[in-house]
Amino acid sequence: MPLNVTTTKPGYKYRLFALCILFSMALASCLNEVVCEDVATVPVRIGFYAVDTVKDTPAPLSISKISIFGLGKDSVIYDNRDNVSQVELPLDSTLDSCAFIFRVTNPNDTILFFADDTLWFIYNRLPNLISMECGFTTFYELSHVRHSRNWIDSVAIDDANITNSLNEHIKIFPWLP
Repeated sequence: MPLNVTTTKPGYKYRLFALCILFSMALASCLNEVVCEDVATVPVRIGFYAVDTVKDTPAPLSISKISIFGLGKDSVIYDNRDNVSQVELPLDSTLDSCAFIFRVTNPNDTILFFADDTLWFIYNRLPNLISMECGFTTFYELSHVRHSRNWIDSVAIDDANITNSLNEHIKIFPWLP
């Protein structure tokens, strides 16, 4: 009785391998650039607080209207945002420092009786590889935060390492009437 043996053509495995490679390349070419941008953007997160005198701890505070501009930049980051308790600001990955102007207005759109405040960040830049597709991003290590004292009373660095985590980095304590 003859044995029934099935054979495959010699090039079958090579064609299957080539097909897998082509499929992988096609899949990789569909990588969404927005995903890379979201991962590559590492902002400094700032919260607004008042001191709770009973508990002697920071209590979250909402700013009625705020605008934030990059100092020396032609851009508005926040434009008259209402009821803001936290903001995210992009640090300059080409310099070791940058500054932002904070303008607080009251609900009827008149600027408060004191001037704008400026917040300066001094930091070390730390390059970090995201992936081969997305490339590098910059993490930061805050050295100092300086500020003018018009409506900002004090600033505290809560987390000096600015990475792609969702931690809050800075607490701002405004003057309260």
